[in-house]
Amino acid sequence: MTTFTERQLRLPAPNGVNPSRARSAVRNLYAGPTLTSSDLSAPLLVLPGRKASSNPLPGAVPLADVPGTLSRWNDLGLSGAKVFAYGHDRDARATAATAPANRMLQAITTVKEAAPSLAVTTEVCGCSWTSHGQCVLLTDRGGIDLDATCTLMSTMAVQHADAGADVVSPTAMLDGSVRAVRDALDEAGHHDVGVNPNLAIHTSLYGPFKSLMGTDPASGHRRGLQLEPGRADRDALVQARRWITEGADSLTLQPVMTAVDVLVRLRDDQPVPLVAYSTSGEWAALNAVGPDGMVEYLAMLKRSGADQILTFAAEAVARHLQAARG
Repeated sequence: MTTFTERQLRLPAPNGVNPSRARSAVRNLYAGPTLTSSDLSAPLLVLPGRKASSNPLPGAVPLADVPGTLSRWNDLGLSGAKVFAYGHDRDARATAATAPANRMLQAITTVKEAAPSLAVTTEVCGCSWTSHGQCVLLTDRGGIDLDATCTLMSTMAVQHADAGADVVSPTAMLDGSVRAVRDALDEAGHHDVGVNPNLAIHTSLYGPFKSLMGTDPASGHRRGLQLEPGRADRDALVQARRWITEGADSLTLQPVMTAVDVLVRLRDDQPVPLVAYSTSGEWAALNAVGPDGMVEYLAMLKRSGADQILTFAAEAVARHLQAARG
């Protein structure tokens, strides 16, 4: 009679073949969800002038090139675009951020005309519009002018929604800002426009974006408006719950390359949609591993809990997936 211990020690098959992996039909049966183009959104960086800058990040184009770019993304099956604009006429109070027909508002309208079915998300932040490069407005003593900043963010949010934005993303992590934006949208009749605040971790992986878009602070840093890396796994949960209480209906975690553990914990803690933002500093690494490596990385983010992945690799990956389908 075979004992329990002997049965435990028996190998699954004499030739070492595992039936669940041996035949392609069975592998396909158990493969699970795969990465698709619809899992991806791309950053759109609208630059000044008529020509793209040399060696820009993917999706960094002048306004004249936005229709062609968005048409490509739509044809490739991307789900969305997050629009950023290089600010103009910058001053200490970011007055151009709410000027009629500024570059951001023109970009939103152009995107919606070029690809009506793509979800358009916009950044609601002062960093592209302030002369000092800060995300917030400052008092005479150099502190954060919270009321003025919340008013700025709220006004921007309503203007973006008027222009066609589907989701607005408050970027400066100021308590009360999400509630202010949500209330302003509701009062303007934009009840169906989403609010997606950032859970931004302090990192060097924002560098290429800040350099290209001119959003580096003139002095100091933004650590007080971001999560500390060493505590991000805990503080992100606290901040996420706070944002949901204030009226957020989805969240963006950035950068995700160095915070996959945070993404997993957020997924376990929150039922709301989560966007994993593979930021500009990740692009060089992704470009180096090539399309196959990009697909594996982004599939891992999906497996770890991301409902949508915002990445500069979106177009390259979508083309690769399309070619693989034949």
